[in-house]
Amino acid sequence: MRYVNWRDDVFGQPAGSDPVMLDLLPETYAVTPNENFDHVDRALSDPEIHTLFSSEQIGIGLRLIYSIACSNICFCYTRADGEARRRVLGIQRLEGLYKNYFERYCLAPVQDIGNDHIDSGISYLCYMLWDIFILRPDNASPAMVSAALDVMSSAMQLENDNCIVSAIHGLGHWVTDVPHASEILWQWIHAPTTKNPIVLAYAEQAKTGYIL
Repeated sequence: MRYVNWRDDVFGQPAGSDPVMLDLLPETYAVTPNENFDHVDRALSDPEIHTLFSSEQIGIGLRLIYSIACSNICFCYTRADGEARRRVLGIQRLEGLYKNYFERYCLAPVQDIGNDHIDSGISYLCYMLWDIFILRPDNASPAMVSAALDVMSSAMQLENDNCIVSAIHGLGHWVTDVPHASEILWQWIHAPTTKNPIVLAYAEQAKTGYIL
């Protein structure tokens, strides 16, 4: 399936749709994990998506890609064939999800912590990414885990509290299984990139592993 057809199906769903209930084209479901990986990577840096689709459609499309409850697309991160380096590279490219989407669209001030649906639903994915995404420490190689931690650490350096909270949330879920996640939180707490007391308190909570 050509990238443009895949992109238009994933991101062209009607505004107001519930991505959990949507049916993509049969051709989209038939795309192999490796082909999905290539399409997802391209979408993370595709400038046309921002002009062709509304922010609400983009939020729906991103949830179709990254939520295991919405489609099989994100399984490419654990099922793609070939060299292990391909999976690691794909995880590293998640930085594009933060910089090109979350940082651009998740603009509401962080006044509390929760999985709300403001910012056309993109903020829901931003906050919940590491909950609803397929990747976990128990299904990833050490190199994949390291790449994911690097993405979270990089997101915590952005000037967007929503991105920072997303990374804190992910690290909080991983601290029990991956000690380095706790180290990243400790380092950030001692040199935070925001003055928002709600975000700072959330980081303190996350290092315990007990988070919302």
